[in-house]
Amino acid sequence: MDRITTTIPEPRRIPIGKLVVGVVLLGAGLAAFLDTADIWDSSSLWSYWPLLLLALGAAGEIDAIRQRRRDGSYIVLAIGVWMCADTFGFFGLSRGETFPLAVVVAGLCLILHALIDAPPQNKEIEHERQ
Repeated sequence: MDRITTTIPEPRRIPIGKLVVGVVLLGAGLAAFLDTADIWDSSSLWSYWPLLLLALGAAGEIDAIRQRRRDGSYIVLAIGVWMCADTFGFFGLSRGETFPLAVVVAGLCLILHALIDAPPQNKEIEHERQ
């Protein structure tokens, strides 16, 4: 009796990091164009630039966590937290006083990656199996 085996294809995951970068570039380009064409004054919008760092860092981290790998997005996320804390005056703190927040975010992300990242493949062991 023949066995029939079927494989279920893995659902396609949308790379969130690339999607966010595309949306950010689209939005920034559109805002700059509308400002240049004197259709809309986007000067007040540029004060929110640290949110772009947060979005890019968070999107990269989500992708990295989904793939169980480290890619350095946590650095962008930490800098985004630091710049947002300074720009928006969280708790009335200055840039120097909010820097520890960036260190905390980077540390938490490193701990998370230490716990969930897939172990590296040892090529020597794979070669011996073949």
